[in-house]
Order: sequence, then C-alpha cells, then structure tokens
Amino acid sequence: MTVRGSVRPNADSAENAGFRLLRGRRIRKPTVAPWMIVTIIAVVAFLGLGFARTSLDGSAFELAELDKAIAVQTAINRQLSLEIARLENPARISPLAEELGLVIPVEINQILVDLDTAPPVLAETSGDGTNQ
Repeated sequence: MTVRGSVRPNADSAENAGFRLLRGRRIRKPTVAPWMIVTIIAVVAFLGLGFARTSLDGSAFELAELDKAIAVQTAINRQLSLEIARLENPARISPLAEELGLVIPVEINQILVDLDTAPPVLAETSGDGTNQ
C-alpha cells in the first residue's frame, strides 16, 4: 500500500524501525489520452482513404461511360460525314437535275445592283387594314 498526498514517511522514524527509505522515481500512471488520439486519427485516416477511393472509383465509372458515349457519337459522326459526301457528289446530282429539267446555262447574264440609291418606300397598312 502506498501513501499519497502530503503524508510522507519521516526519515528518522524509518531509521528507527530498521527500515531504510529508498528515494526513487515516482510511479506514473500509464497515460491513455495520447494513444486514444493516435488511434482516432488512424481510424479517421483509414475511413477517409476508403471514402476517397470509393469516390474515385465512381468517377472512373462515369468516365468509362462517357468514353463509350463519345465512341458511339464519333462513329455516328463518321457515318453522317460519309452520307453528306455521298449526297453532295456531283455524279449523283446531275442525273437528278436533268430529270427535273435543270440544265447548265449556255449564256450567263449578270445583274448589277446599285447600292448607292435609296430603297423604294413600301406602302404600310394601318391597324384597320387600309393603306396609308
């Protein structure tokens, strides 16, 4: 049993009883608080890494889906480009134009427009339908 507080054995009484007083270090209680803090930090770090990894995996799945969508749209774009080139081909258009009666003009007439003159004034209609 140990004595705590301000009550300390007297050195004189210890010598008289045949005991000797050994002075040494004080026995310290083991501290739990630093280990608890380290444990809590480790658990929070572990959970944080797990959450971050899960978030990154979710983003990776979204990126994979977007890559697939981009590949599909690129293929559609190529198909449409080929379709446009096929439809714009003059070898395809000229027989269709001849069937409709369109021909290449023999004589070219140029029409000149004078932009320096004022445009003609058009008649305006009022709300009751009469011209002003």
